Amino acid sequence: MTSQPHPDQSTPEEYLRRLTEGDEILYLKEAAALVRKSEGTMRYYRHLGIGPRSFRHGRNVAYWKIDLVLWLAEEAAQPAGRSDGAHAHARPQVGRSSRTTTRTRETE
Repeated sequence: MTSQPHPDQSTPEEYLRRLTEGDEILYLKEAAALVRKSEGTMRYYRHLGIGPRSFRHGRNVAYWKIDLVLWLAEEAAQPAGRSDGAHAHARPQVGRSSRTTTRTRETE
């Protein structure tokens, strides 16, 4: 039984094929510059699973350049933004009231 690679991992065959076809690996900083997003935004997109396909290359997060270009093209093809609601929303404030409370020290 052969194990399937994690979705974020490239198989050795895919890695070799992409390199021989001229694709290149970009690390997080380079990828963020290419798509004009901050590194923090790219990390957040990766966390939510809505960003471009990425993988671990050693200790680094890496992207194939063609995957970044395809992701940008997919984003551009949606003129009104994402209709499925899969864009980066701020995390909801779970367990917090809408009113802020402040502590006051009782005076004697």
